[in-house]
Amino acid sequence: MNNLVFEIDAISEMALKVMQAILARPEEAQAIMENESGPLALAGALSDFFEIAGAVESNQCYLESDGLIEFSAYGLDLLDRLAFLVRKLEIMDQRDTVARMFASMAVWLSRRGAAIDNLEGAADGFGMIVNGLTAADDLREICGLMEEVIGVASERLQMDEDRSNAWRPWRVINLNSGIAATRSLDSELMEATFNRLERRLPYDMAGFLADGTRQMAVQNVPDAVRDLMRRYLEKWPNTAPH
Repeated sequence: MNNLVFEIDAISEMALKVMQAILARPEEAQAIMENESGPLALAGALSDFFEIAGAVESNQCYLESDGLIEFSAYGLDLLDRLAFLVRKLEIMDQRDTVARMFASMAVWLSRRGAAIDNLEGAADGFGMIVNGLTAADDLREICGLMEEVIGVASERLQMDEDRSNAWRPWRVINLNSGIAATRSLDSELMEATFNRLERRLPYDMAGFLADGTRQMAVQNVPDAVRDLMRRYLEKWPNTAPH
């Protein structure tokens, strides 16, 4: 899988590509932002962010834990604004770049020990990427990358106290890790991922396993995978009405 990058210069290039598509429609973007400077101010802020991130990556700049959390939140907020403009302007050919940009940035932050409190862009980005993968090696890799990001989610997100939104990022990214593991048909990866899902989303296990079993019904699935699914289904029976 070669569609994600983990060096800040490469991530910056993706953001620049998206920004250029927005700057090609300055009047529309300015109207959406309701700001005289329009997207130019956002472009400047992104440039400053990536400059500092580059210094962090090269160890020319060191941020304490609290400073890194604040810096991460600021950068992800800027990317959220970029993605918002892409959606509002309906720049459809940049959606894939936005997805890769968010996923790559989240991994970059996780590898620097940042606690991430804003998973929305990363969760959506990873979900879009997972949907386009079919090779087992790629699915295994993306599952591992999602786990890196999940592992640095803030305590607030991990508590998952407000479950009123089915599309909340914590749920989305965890379910997508389960989907990637299941589609890989790697029984060891599936078991490790399912064990994590049991702790993180116990209330979703029955439905998740039932969906996975239905999809496997028309596939050539190894015996080890069928046995694994059967074992977890017995542990988490789907009692929802049909």
